[in-house]
Amino acid sequence: TSMAPVEMVYAFDGIPFFPENYAALCSSRKVASDFCRAAEAKGYSQDLCAYALNTFGVIFEKRGAFGDEAPPAPDILLATEGACATHPKWWEALQRHFDCPLFIVDAAYTVDADTLPQHQRDYYAAQLREFVSFMEEHTGRQLDPQRLREVVKLSDEASRLWDDIDDLRKAIPTPISQIDVFTCLFPLVTLKGTRQAVEFYEGLVAEVRQRVDSGVGFVPNERFRLIWDLFPVYHNMRLLNYFAEFGAAFVTDLYGNAFSGRLDPDDPFGSLAERYLSFFIRAAASGKAQIYKERALKYAVDGIVFHSNRCCRCFTAEQPDVGNILRQELGIPGMVFEANMVDPRGYDDEQVKARI
Repeated sequence: TSMAPVEMVYAFDGIPFFPENYAALCSSRKVASDFCRAAEAKGYSQDLCAYALNTFGVIFEKRGAFGDEAPPAPDILLATEGACATHPKWWEALQRHFDCPLFIVDAAYTVDADTLPQHQRDYYAAQLREFVSFMEEHTGRQLDPQRLREVVKLSDEASRLWDDIDDLRKAIPTPISQIDVFTCLFPLVTLKGTRQAVEFYEGLVAEVRQRVDSGVGFVPNERFRLIWDLFPVYHNMRLLNYFAEFGAAFVTDLYGNAFSGRLDPDDPFGSLAERYLSFFIRAAASGKAQIYKERALKYAVDGIVFHSNRCCRCFTAEQPDVGNILRQELGIPGMVFEANMVDPRGYDDEQVKARI
């Protein structure tokens, strides 16, 4: 899963594959609805996570995003309960289909990720050590501690560079579009712990900083500065640019920072536990609203847009509460629109633009 510690995979020189990212690719290629229908034909509900439906459809149809063959079968499956309740059952279904080893990292799901007790961090770190034994058994390779520290150091550096980009977005006018943020996010998900990710973000930081220094913004005559809440609409990313027609620019979001987090190469297991237990999705409505309040002031925000994702109710149910807190305490207005992040059948472009 995208919220499992990919650094552990790279430490064993494995090749990770992320069904969520592949679903985003399928959606952008306008083939995801066909895959979702194929999964539904096998008995899976349309109300399930569209990432998962797309995954099952690709498996059943035996073809990929470009009309080619489907991705190769996995040798090992790695998931976590720390981000989404769907992941364990989704990966169990994958295990039944592919008949390969599965490791699920258990994680306490707490209200406030900033005040996690030490025993929960220790528990997560202990499971990562257990995962090492699991990988050694099923790959026949021994973990090289120096290799793990190297991967963790590279992952930390990529996160630091991404945080620099996030900080540069507070410039007026903001230098980078929300589409760029979401598309440039992928290396931080899939290549965390590699030299390629670091080099990519070094170049991106330099480009964004140059735009800030030159006063170049994404929206030439920026009038409104907005927060985007939660998932992109992968099959219609241009929706983000529709706001620019009104002089509105998205200057911050939390989903784009869900995959960032600093690490300590001298304490790889402990710092990985800290990172993967502390991203914003784990916070309740009050905690998430507090993060947004801080960002609203830092980024000079005028409003917030909530994408109420039809296939991810566990993370969108709190949006009305967050919106109410921001409106009552900071006077920040908000709008909500419904869509499906992957499947265009759950999206009405005319209706959404009318709301905007």
